[in-house]
Amino acid sequence: MITRRDMAILAAGAPLAGRAAAQGEPIRLVVNFPPGGALDGSARLLADHAAREGRGTVVVENRVGAGGNLGAAAVARARPDGRTLLATIDTTLTVNPHLYREMGFDPLGDLVPVAGLGAFQLVLLVHPSHPAATLAEFLARARQAPLFYSSAGVGSPGHLAMEHLRQVAGLPAGALENVSQRGNAEALTALVSGTVPAGFLAIGGGPDLVRSGRLRALAVSGPRRAGVLPEVPTVAESGFPGFDVRIANLLLAPRGTPEGVVADWAGLARAALATEAARARLAAWGIDPAEGDPAAFVAAAHGRWARVVRDAGMRLE
Repeated sequence: MITRRDMAILAAGAPLAGRAAAQGEPIRLVVNFPPGGALDGSARLLADHAAREGRGTVVVENRVGAGGNLGAAAVARARPDGRTLLATIDTTLTVNPHLYREMGFDPLGDLVPVAGLGAFQLVLLVHPSHPAATLAEFLARARQAPLFYSSAGVGSPGHLAMEHLRQVAGLPAGALENVSQRGNAEALTALVSGTVPAGFLAIGGGPDLVRSGRLRALAVSGPRRAGVLPEVPTVAESGFPGFDVRIANLLLAPRGTPEGVVADWAGLARAALATEAARARLAAWGIDPAEGDPAAFVAAAHGRWARVVRDAGMRLE
């Protein structure tokens, strides 16, 4: 609820998010996935910028578990005053409602999009020992015998992208078998070691391994070739027009957060990621700038992943 005091602050032109700084209370920016990844890095860019802009201490808190549900639930239950926000990938809103029987909160009802923090493609990678040199050869091999691939877990972006590819390519169930790992880093390690021959993984960890010859890239998942792997064709170019899998990094707030607070944080996010230094770091992580309305992106992805999850029979408790 917006109090008279809040209205007075808004009228004076001071952002509500600044109340925490005035009271000496830290602002919590919850990241519902482990530290060290591109999402975590983007959140820390925002936190540093917000602190420089006089918002006081901004603490990045990695709260992981249940595919992002634990951290998201904590933010959904927080007081909607601009002092607790969530940095997450869109699957918290677009996949988990279809995947989990019970999330402990309503992701679309209890959280509101504030800003996009960029989006990333995935890259289909194979170990050099694998004979496929193109996407067509990869799919042909999968038609002949089950092909195992590494992912960060059930319902992870890599699992979803590979299952979506299987469905649009018309491969039978079981042609592509998911080997779940504990996170993207472990999935990549399994692939590099040759323990698992393939993986459709977040693009950030792939380019250097491809350039060094430790992995081979067959296709990227977005509508355009990736700047970090310009020589690698898209899935759409490789015979599946319209194939477009991108995962968005989002900034969310608890439902009921005043519009002035949401607008303030949206502006901070845009400014934080627009600097030359930030753009260079995002590009190195394989993150493209945010495009369009995050709410519209969520709505479209929610419908697509509902079909993929249902047709694949994915389910988690």
